[in-house]
Amino acid sequence: MNARAPVLRRRRESGNAMVEGAFVFLPFFALIFGIMDFSMVLFITGLFQDAARDASRYVSEYNMTYNGTTYTSQTSVAKAIMYAETLGFITSANDTANDYVHVNYYFPNDLTTPATCATACAYTWTDSNGNSATVNYENQPGDVVEIRVVGFSWNWMAPLPNYMPGTGLTLSADAVDVLQGLPSTMSTPPTP
Repeated sequence: MNARAPVLRRRRESGNAMVEGAFVFLPFFALIFGIMDFSMVLFITGLFQDAARDASRYVSEYNMTYNGTTYTSQTSVAKAIMYAETLGFITSANDTANDYVHVNYYFPNDLTTPATCATACAYTWTDSNGNSATVNYENQPGDVVEIRVVGFSWNWMAPLPNYMPGTGLTLSADAVDVLQGLPSTMSTPPTP
């Protein structure tokens, strides 16, 4: 058997391992951070969408109590649900500063302009069949409630070329539901 003599490196070849390691580890970590970045964006978007659906469904049933707390308006209930179900990404503090959560009510015949108290007072509308109805509240049964998350910014964990810090993605989500009939204990809708 022939035993091979160990190969001795020359002094000028001693940095090869470092250079080769850099060529391997930098793309490897860029790939790992990229996967984590996109996974986190998908997770947060899904989280916001699910919270908005839950809030719109809860508000559409005129529930005014959430987690043992009774609220004075449907908007405050919707926001409390959003704060509770977004795992701390949206809180009352950062929502107050940035206005992330929007709650709008719409009349069935005009889904482009949010209803306001000024337009809701004795507002009469006619549907496509010629039937007319008088609307006294912007959140009466049959109206549409919309819960939206708008302008939530998410910065990349790994820096990308041509992206400066602070210029990540702007995430949003929304859900709508039709307000149901009033519970037997209510004769008028609560404060929107």
